[in-house]
Amino acid sequence: MNSNNYFKFINDSKLIISENSRDKLENTNCLSAIVESSLSQDEKERLKSLLSRSLENLDYNLTKFEKKYCSTGLKIYWAEDYKDIFKELRSLISFNKIKTAYYSSSYIYEEIGLADFLKKEKVKYTDNDAILQFVDVHKLISNTGNMLIMDKNYTKYKQVNSGKINIFIVGIEQIIESLSDADLYIKENVALSGKDYDSGFFYRPSRTGRDYLFIVDNGRTNLLSFEKQRLVLTCLHCGLCKKVCPVYELVGNKPFNNVFSGPIASVSLPFLENLKSYKHVSYACTLCGNCQKKCPIDIPIKDLILENRKYFRVTGNVDKSDNKRYSKYKNIVQSRDKMNKSRFFRKKRLKKFLSKSLRNSILLPKLEKKSFNVQYVKKRK
Repeated sequence: MNSNNYFKFINDSKLIISENSRDKLENTNCLSAIVESSLSQDEKERLKSLLSRSLENLDYNLTKFEKKYCSTGLKIYWAEDYKDIFKELRSLISFNKIKTAYYSSSYIYEEIGLADFLKKEKVKYTDNDAILQFVDVHKLISNTGNMLIMDKNYTKYKQVNSGKINIFIVGIEQIIESLSDADLYIKENVALSGKDYDSGFFYRPSRTGRDYLFIVDNGRTNLLSFEKQRLVLTCLHCGLCKKVCPVYELVGNKPFNNVFSGPIASVSLPFLENLKSYKHVSYACTLCGNCQKKCPIDIPIKDLILENRKYFRVTGNVDKSDNKRYSKYKNIVQSRDKMNKSRFFRKKRLKKFLSKSLRNSILLPKLEKKSFNVQYVKKRK
């Protein structure tokens, strides 16, 4: 991978690893002290099914939600990317002469770069009596036109109902069909959030001029076009996959150079962003499968990372040097004669296959004197 992002990823990773305490990393059991799912196996299967079904019927659900939501004169602002959102917000801020705004930490706000935008517009952050406030939306309910908002101690409920201007921003994938479907989602989010949430409530604006709902694509349509990889859009954003990932344990967020990081990002980023700039993240994985085992809705993350690599290879999105190396490897492993050569020749081929930098940084495996095939045939005689 010869992109600038790739080399930045490698350099940032090396820097972070060197700065971290080796003893701490080696002695940390990343599978311990992790919040567990609160759902029974049956409930887990139901939640997984309803999220997958909502994604499969996304066009229908979004159309139905729009009809219900707009039936009382409300308006939805459909945004292809963050630029469409900022265009509307800029007009709103100018018209209302807004100087302060409140927003909480949210992946969708980080994704669109909300903090930087408000700073450029000279709108200061405040958590006290803000005219403009941004409210996290966890799910849209297609059957009713409601929004599901996770809460703690009725803080968000009071905020929404007392706010002068509420802004809701949500990705197109965050939709489920009914209020009853939301029960399992609320239960699981309360458990997985630790102490962030203790409940959820449904909200539907009653008048225009006070509440603005933005539904944003920002690359999701491209990801949806991939039948297998689009499953990552059912992600609950609980972060469990990061907590059990040995690569993320070492390098953290920074090398990904994006709001999305960790195992899920290794699947989604090449399609949400520019493929050539982010295909390398699909190789930042040991394929240990910890993420897949811990995911509360069983997203097959490891399998999807392999699907990405396969897609890059089939479509020619592999650098020439890597492509040449793959071809050499294929020629070796598909030739019984070459695989059955003496240990000296097999070791020589292995060294030739690996790059010089890789040969100097890893301990090569010890090869048996005779290949498994030779030993097996001899034993059978």
